[in-house]
Amino acid sequence: MTKGYRPNVGMMIINSDKKVLMCTRIHSEGQAYRLQMPQGGIDKGETPVQAVYREMREEIGLHPEDVRFMASTRKWYKYDLPESVRKKKSIRGQRQKWFLFLLAAAEDKIDFTTDKFQEFVGYEWVDLEMVSSSVIPFKKPVYDQVVNDFRPFIERLKTA
Repeated sequence: MTKGYRPNVGMMIINSDKKVLMCTRIHSEGQAYRLQMPQGGIDKGETPVQAVYREMREEIGLHPEDVRFMASTRKWYKYDLPESVRKKKSIRGQRQKWFLFLLAAAEDKIDFTTDKFQEFVGYEWVDLEMVSSSVIPFKKPVYDQVVNDFRPFIERLKTA
């Protein structure tokens, strides 16, 4: 672990129209930056792959059979959390490995109520070019890099 950066996984889930799943954070109504892609911490003893499927199930109710794995980032990306949102002073930010999935199940399989610590209340399908403009500014550089990493895989996908 890079000192001060919590190990984390992120997931970009696209539909057959090449739109990206952006989830509405709970208690974010009226905020300019209310959307984000699902992400979460890697538990002790867990691999990034195990973590991404666990987080997928907890945060958005999807299971491995509901998605098709397409790619993962080679690099780990990190961002600093503003001091105003840091819960622990020892944690500077997040260090993330990202995964790209194609939604293979019906959209109604998305369910934000499967975990007692619900993070999201809704979602939108966003054009790839709009992903970074939808998120809180401190996450934008990582989102830009993830979009660039996954763009070739998404562009090769045949639309519905």
